[in-house]
Amino acid sequence: MRIQNIVVYLLAMLLFSNAIVYLIVAFQEYGDLVEFQQIGIDGETQEKHLEISVFVGASLIYLGLVVWVLKSRLKNKNPYMVSAVFSIIMIGIYIASRTIGVPVVGVEYYVGRIDIVSKILQAAIIGIAGYLIFAIRSMYIKEQGITERSDRRREIG
Repeated sequence: MRIQNIVVYLLAMLLFSNAIVYLIVAFQEYGDLVEFQQIGIDGETQEKHLEISVFVGASLIYLGLVVWVLKSRLKNKNPYMVSAVFSIIMIGIYIASRTIGVPVVGVEYYVGRIDIVSKILQAAIIGIAGYLIFAIRSMYIKEQGITERSDRRREIG
């Protein structure tokens, strides 16, 4: 088994782990929502609904990426590009929520362990997806017999 195949499974595992993390966060937010409603705090419900929707949606996207990565293997670099871009977007949203604020939610000040775990997983996803994009490109170049020298010879000749 080539190292790239093992790395594909590693990426799938990281994507799945991040999906689970987002489901855990959504469950925690739902618990907060129920607690707020029991106490009679209605001002926070719109915020909690939005957060739950974002976290469940992110989890479903990560689960979809797991399936796409495992089906594509090393044939297509698109699932790796989407995995990296989506993780970058999620990190960007997180940074925005901690600095300038996001609509409805505002600025969040709490940074918990699960936040840190999620960002570490996302950084690893970005790095591994980048590696696989490069590996697929290199394999394609080898299959086509393309080298920098042959390209230069064509330009000169």
